[in-house]
Amino acid sequence: MRIAAIADMHGNIAALEAVLADIRTQGVDTIVCLGDMASGPFDPRLTLDLLMTLEMSVVLGNHDRYLIDRPRDRMG
Repeated sequence: MRIAAIADMHGNIAALEAVLADIRTQGVDTIVCLGDMASGPFDPRLTLDLLMTLEMSVVLGNHDRYLIDRPRDRMG
C-alpha cells in the first residue's frame, strides 16, 4: 500500500494542485492530511474546497486548531 502524506498547505492552492498532480502519477492508494490547511496569505477558501473533494483522513494541525478555538484578537 502506498500512502501520501500532505501537510502545511497554508492556503497555497497552487502548491496543493501541483502536489496532488504528482500524487496521481505515483500509484498512491490513500492520502493522509496532517493539517495546517487554511491559514495563510494565498487562497485558503479554494484550498479547503479542493481538500473537501478528496477522500482522506485528516488530522488538524496547530494552525487549524487556532482557527477553531482562538478568539480573532488572539490569532496574531
